[in-house]
Amino acid sequence: MAATPNIYTQKFPTITTQNYIASNISCFISFRKQSRKLVLIVRNSSSDTASAIGTDETSPVEIPPSIISALNVEKALLGIAITDINHYGILGLSRKCSYAEVPVAYKKKVEEIMNEGLVEEELNKKLQLLKESYSILSTPEERRLYDWSLVRSEAPDDYKWPFEVDPTPPSTGTPPPQEAEDVEPTILVGYFFLGWIVLAAVLSIALNL
Repeated sequence: MAATPNIYTQKFPTITTQNYIASNISCFISFRKQSRKLVLIVRNSSSDTASAIGTDETSPVEIPPSIISALNVEKALLGIAITDINHYGILGLSRKCSYAEVPVAYKKKVEEIMNEGLVEEELNKKLQLLKESYSILSTPEERRLYDWSLVRSEAPDDYKWPFEVDPTPPSTGTPPPQEAEDVEPTILVGYFFLGWIVLAAVLSIALNL
């Protein structure tokens, strides 16, 4: 019997998985705003029937804890790693990856794990670790602290500020066109003062004659 993973409703993108037990079966997640329930709908392409499994809104939702804390900041200041988990490696990303690459890598890794045929306990552990990596690398504040901790632990004697170690590439988009500056008033003021200078010089020469 295939293991059924726990699916969480906060901070994570929609996951699409494939089931090898029945052919042409797609699984997708839809969120109903009014009932605030997570509904898992399984559709079979060969029939129009669909089964829906709803989770009660009072059921516990496991959210990865934030790494932002006074203790972790103190560890980073001292050059101590705040965690021994390589979150970039878990998602198969480099440190210079953009924020847009994180959800793509997360979905890919989830699909790979879902197709491994793991037992429920092991599957949930791996999914939880993926969610933790996604949460850290997709949140600017948490990712900045995590990157700062990595740099400080690798070179404790070389101090750097958190914003100095931000590896995310800058935006390469074309900047918006700027409006042309109106220089006519500046030119008129310049001519006005130039006229006074010329007039003063002429009057000075005339008075000295």
